[in-house]
Amino acid sequence: MRKERSFVRAIFEAGMRAIFKTYLKVFHRIKVEGLGRLPRTFNKLMVISNHASLLDGIILWTYIDVDLRILVNRGRAQEMLLRPFMQNRYTVQIDTMNPYSLKGVIEEVNRGTALLVFPEGRITRTGNLMKIYEGAGFVAYKTGARILPVHLGGSYDTIFAKKHPGRKIFAPITLTIGELRPPIDLERFQPHDRKREAARAIYGMLCEMFYEAHYRPSTLGREFIRICRKRGPKPLFKDATGVEVSCRKALVGSLVLGERLSRHEGANAGVLLPNLVATALVIYGLLMFRKVPVLLNYSGGPRALRHAMELAGLKSIVTSRAFLERVKIDPGVFEGARIIYLEDLKASIGVGDKLRAVLRSVFPGGLARVSDGEHKGPAAILFTSGSEGLPKGVLLSHENIIANIWQALSRIDVGTGDYFLNALPIFHSFGLTIGVFLPLIAGARSFLYVSPLHYRVVPEIAYEEGCTVLMGTNVFLSGYARRAHPYDFHSMRYVFCGAEALSEAVFEHYAKVFGIRVMSGYGATECAPIVCMNSALENRHGSVGKVLPGIEYKVMPVAGIDSKEGRVGRLFVKGRNVMMGYLHNEAANRKYLVEDGGWYDTGDIVEVDDSGFVTIVGRLKRFSKISGEMISLTAIEEVLAGIFGERRELAVMAVTDERKGEKLVLVTNARDADLKKVRDVLREKGYSDLTFPREIIYMKELPKLGTGKPDYVKLKEMLGSK
Repeated sequence: MRKERSFVRAIFEAGMRAIFKTYLKVFHRIKVEGLGRLPRTFNKLMVISNHASLLDGIILWTYIDVDLRILVNRGRAQEMLLRPFMQNRYTVQIDTMNPYSLKGVIEEVNRGTALLVFPEGRITRTGNLMKIYEGAGFVAYKTGARILPVHLGGSYDTIFAKKHPGRKIFAPITLTIGELRPPIDLERFQPHDRKREAARAIYGMLCEMFYEAHYRPSTLGREFIRICRKRGPKPLFKDATGVEVSCRKALVGSLVLGERLSRHEGANAGVLLPNLVATALVIYGLLMFRKVPVLLNYSGGPRALRHAMELAGLKSIVTSRAFLERVKIDPGVFEGARIIYLEDLKASIGVGDKLRAVLRSVFPGGLARVSDGEHKGPAAILFTSGSEGLPKGVLLSHENIIANIWQALSRIDVGTGDYFLNALPIFHSFGLTIGVFLPLIAGARSFLYVSPLHYRVVPEIAYEEGCTVLMGTNVFLSGYARRAHPYDFHSMRYVFCGAEALSEAVFEHYAKVFGIRVMSGYGATECAPIVCMNSALENRHGSVGKVLPGIEYKVMPVAGIDSKEGRVGRLFVKGRNVMMGYLHNEAANRKYLVEDGGWYDTGDIVEVDDSGFVTIVGRLKRFSKISGEMISLTAIEEVLAGIFGERRELAVMAVTDERKGEKLVLVTNARDADLKKVRDVLREKGYSDLTFPREIIYMKELPKLGTGKPDYVKLKEMLGSK
């Protein structure tokens, strides 16, 4: 009799799976990847997935062809409409208000039941991951079950999701099945921390699955065409001149500019323009026509510009007469290259050019196709900040940039309703990737503003435009805070700080005055650029967050610095987002591409805690050896930041000392700075006498780079001349 019931159930399940598969193929054109990863045999198994619609459980039960039971909320299971689907042999009920109900779930898994869990405990309201409940991770840890992570894409757009404007009857769906993971190991944590860390482990797996499911080999030009055609009239870019373009207009404008610029000689084209809509369209236009935009730093002076031109072999440069006059750059600097002025280009565009662009936007042909390996080809050339020497040319591929965007989006829930305010210069990787490329791929829009130094204007734009995401350095965020009205950032969802350490004064000001938690991140031009970031779901104040999915990392010990059992050392990273290489720097390329097997040496000393949060200790080149001990100059600067007032700046430098080899000096624009106060603050924070600056040097204005960071090279030269 039991065998008969088993046979009947098998026939019933096969029939239901066939019906569901037919529906999913016809209505949602479902694509399934990773079926070969399904375990054929297992002892204890948990399947974890994001949760975006009522359809999710049916999809996973249909394609994960094992005797799968779904963990459901007992309260929801008792609702009349859901009772037939949630009270049967295919579900395991849990009372979320009773922590002891987990015991029954643990027993179920220990008996060998394959359990499907949606760790968010509810259907997402944003389309992205929401908070992860500790129960799922705790069950996985207590049972020692292996974990199969999966990702459902597109189900948020179906009519079975929470109500939102983008829902469709025929929304396409994807199912990506990940690699089977070993049981969660939490023995290194204290017992009272294990529930929390188990939830973090589950969240990390779901983020990795998000990245794996979304990243696909492509080019930025192809993605621009595909997304602009899909989104049509939706707004994309706006700037302070009043120019605003929809996706459709941006595509046509970029096609016009790209076609004209493609006629000029050279595979690379220099771009020397401020943050404007026209700049973004020039960049996308060059990319569609297989030209590589070289983003030139106009804040570095003539010497840096000439150096960049020579490294990139530039034969043409796109700029503007009005802009060159404003930044006081002599066109003679570009001798040997053809200067293409936007004013002349705009005047020469005729009706025929526009009609061809409109036709191409409908029938893009080869512009929208990607040849084998093209995604690994060059997409942009940028230059390092030059804070420690002459800027190096960094060659980023399409793969580098697109992968980094999806790595970031796996951690932050930005999408179609978001509006980026980007005042960071596009010639730096953060301003380019997060201000120009990420909003396109995330379906958001971006306001491009010409200068991050306009401290009164930027908050006003945030208020007027209702922006939701702001990026800046600590210096810039401090400037905005001083000038902003408490209501200027009322619509702001996220404020991110990068490029330098976030000071306590800035963090507290935004929290107390604007009600916003500023979140730190960390990156490098060579990494396209984001390596770590805090988010609303995972945030530890004082750290720069966790390393993003798809990025491997290792911490190597450094002589003279306490490794703290392997937690502190020099950070190396590896992943799709790591650059193609440096321009004409074979020694550096050979080291990181060949000798180190593709590992990029960030040059930063970090501390990584047991939970994976990264704290920047300092730049290796900004350590000083005094009496045999390695002293972090960056750490001292962070402790002293703001002690003479919010508007006062300071830098700690090491200079030659006959007795100890080196000594520390404090350079500041605070006239009332005194050594006693400095030493008292450092002593209070537990720093030794070796870290105390021996001298204070007053300087009316400290030299800075375009990012707002101190120009330590120039500062060292100035100190050497004293």
